[in-house]
Amino acid sequence: MLGRTMERALTGALAGKAALVTGGTRGLGLMLARTLADAGCAVAVIGRDPQAGASAFDHLQARGGPVCALSADVTDEQAMKAAAAEAEARLGPLDITVCAAGVSSPRAPIWTNSADTYRHCFDTNVLGVLNSLTATLPGMVARGGGKVIVIGGTYGHKGVAGFSVYAASKWALRGLVRSAALDAAPHGVTINMISPGGVDGERLRRLFRQSAAANGEPENAPLKRFTAGTALGRLVGEDDVAAAMLHLLGPGGRMMTGQDIVVDAGMVV
Repeated sequence: MLGRTMERALTGALAGKAALVTGGTRGLGLMLARTLADAGCAVAVIGRDPQAGASAFDHLQARGGPVCALSADVTDEQAMKAAAAEAEARLGPLDITVCAAGVSSPRAPIWTNSADTYRHCFDTNVLGVLNSLTATLPGMVARGGGKVIVIGGTYGHKGVAGFSVYAASKWALRGLVRSAALDAAPHGVTINMISPGGVDGERLRRLFRQSAAANGEPENAPLKRFTAGTALGRLVGEDDVAAAMLHLLGPGGRMMTGQDIVVDAGMVV
């Protein structure tokens, strides 16, 4: 968790702001939503699963402050516009948008991929961000201010065998963010990206266990291999990503836009 000193320092900057977080009902997205709530924001989380949304709502409401959970698919343009409008009706004008919804794809050589693989990755990872921007940016532009954070990934910084389509979606996302930042800057809106490396959590640990089982090796072997490829020799925590988000949203990020902040323990150097 973030230190209390950092939380107190940012409370003044973010208290009373309204934030919308896509993919905010579980995992990293929920952690980011919780961080915003702890910093004094009113928070709307968006996800496809109503049950996960209800659980996230209870989790966030227990921390105090206004919160709502809305069901919508980021790949659906009209659903996202309706969700953003509902969030503003409940919480007030949105000051912050965090695009954390994303999907991966099974490891496979490029020649075994299909159009369905492409649509699976690009519809959520790229179109989903575009839909989130078109749903929330008009209000920010009209009001002359706002901040957008997009969660990318280090696969958008290198070639990755077996994940060509997924990596391509992350490369495309970097171009979208940089160009959108230029569109929004004259209107007082900043748009930045955070690209985490391997984020520690049950999902990644499960993938490591599955890899070990498939290769007939000790359970901790994939983890050791992965962390050996980082300069700091460890996984990234969800709180590390949250700290980068708070920096971009706070006074330290005032002059930053169109940037991609890599938080990966030194994997891409």
